[in-house]
Amino acid sequence: MLTVGIYGTPDVAKGPWPTYTHDHGIALMRDGRVLTVVQLERWTGRKHDNTLPRHIGALLAHFVKPDEPVRFVSSNVFVGDGFWSEDGSLRIEPAEEVGIPGILHKANCRWYPDGATPRQAEAWIICHEFAHIASALPFCGAFQPGALLVHIDGGASRSACSFWRWDGERAHLLHHAWDDLKDVVNNFNVNPLARAILAEPATAHLSIPGKLMGFAGRGHCDDNTYSWLREHRWFLDHPGDEQSLLDAINARRAAPLARFDPRDPGLMALAAGLQRAFEEEVVAAILRWAEKIDARHLVYSGGAALNIPTNRLLVESGRFDSIHIPPPCSDAGLPLGAAAWVEFLDHGPLPRHSPFLHRFDVDDDEVTVDVEQVAKAIAQGQVVGLCTGAGEVGPRALGHRSILARADDPDLRSRVSEGVKRREWYRPLAPVLCEEAAVEVLGEQAASAEINRFMLGAWPVREAWREALRGVVHQDGSVRPQVVSAQDEDNRFLHRLLRCLWEQHGLPGVINTSFNVKGQPILQKHDQAIDAGRRMGLDAVVLPNQLWRA
Repeated sequence: MLTVGIYGTPDVAKGPWPTYTHDHGIALMRDGRVLTVVQLERWTGRKHDNTLPRHIGALLAHFVKPDEPVRFVSSNVFVGDGFWSEDGSLRIEPAEEVGIPGILHKANCRWYPDGATPRQAEAWIICHEFAHIASALPFCGAFQPGALLVHIDGGASRSACSFWRWDGERAHLLHHAWDDLKDVVNNFNVNPLARAILAEPATAHLSIPGKLMGFAGRGHCDDNTYSWLREHRWFLDHPGDEQSLLDAINARRAAPLARFDPRDPGLMALAAGLQRAFEEEVVAAILRWAEKIDARHLVYSGGAALNIPTNRLLVESGRFDSIHIPPPCSDAGLPLGAAAWVEFLDHGPLPRHSPFLHRFDVDDDEVTVDVEQVAKAIAQGQVVGLCTGAGEVGPRALGHRSILARADDPDLRSRVSEGVKRREWYRPLAPVLCEEAAVEVLGEQAASAEINRFMLGAWPVREAWREALRGVVHQDGSVRPQVVSAQDEDNRFLHRLLRCLWEQHGLPGVINTSFNVKGQPILQKHDQAIDAGRRMGLDAVVLPNQLWRA
């Protein structure tokens, strides 16, 4: 039977920007294996696309065979429990009350693919909270007995955070709440002070988390400033007008600001305070529940799991023997989590998948381009795009839709980040390393850490190697690495390339950023890569069977 995971509850408002629901998509699985994920933005080209009700008919017609038994598993969200297509041809509505503890709930399905003839299909609704957690199953296979399962994000179905214990067969809900971590999470999407510092409108709430995390890394928040921010509840209740925000900030400054200037160290300190609060409260909550159930294994998902410095603290706590964070831990992973949970219930442990699950409209041919030629181009300072095989799930490029360049040249880093990608000056870039180099540069623990396969951790760079990575090293001496091993079957070309750069050119790692420009989704189709590379000003693009040069 084909399992179709869906996340696409209609938003409460219509307009150019998502309001409450975003990153719609579907995932198709059979016999425990992922056939493809279709994050809607990769299908339509609209960032954070939330219009699945408009496109679901075309997607199902494209991927679902006319005679194959089908079941739908739809993830809910706080604005609604059901899913319905814009033309009314598919409606999935709860047949019972939907709650968190039960996880999966029977639904009624009415499906008219041609608009007239009904087609039978089973349907279920999974709570948003656990769909986040279950999105880890295709990458870890199964949860360890006694594991702590955690979801934290801005808003799921009935909570902003939930904590569960896996007993080896069932998930037991320990706690869920709207309020426990709501403030520190909301600081990263709707905080008026953060928006003013970064000069971002309210409609940019989906892009603020990554920007604020990067900007905060440039500052240090002392205890007095931290207490002041906490006393004002991080300015979350502020109406948002910039002048009164400035007045509040200037009342405690020796040199008043005339306007919000992101290069001001005092504003960097305020941003660092928002990050500090997130780290302290999220880590404390996770460790508290881990200690209560004596958990040695952690599965952590939801948009909050993209906060890299926090993930680093969880690793450094020493509490856990393993930490699993799925590459699509944001709402983009909900369709996969919905499908994976039902498949897991049917088949038990799932095969471990690579993150390259956007398999639609591309060939998965082996890359035949000469590795040494590409390595030489990068070593000479050229900026090279990769568009090979299937696309990555989640927001991180992990070697199939990547832009690569030397990591030891700050000027080249600026060209990639601010010129090619059109990103803000304060946002850091990340390196990718082969495992052999990572052992020397970062240490064995970092080289083998599961979360570093997906660029979801931060690790200190050994002093001897900081100069070789000075374009990507953060102010605290750490990097957010992706580590590629020889065992990564779906990333063989990238591993060979990195090994060549390490052994023949002395480069321990290179910049790795996503193949897209600001405001656009990551590239999907191979036949669009050369045109995109030309428009972005890349020096070369690697396709499965072609090396294009500008």
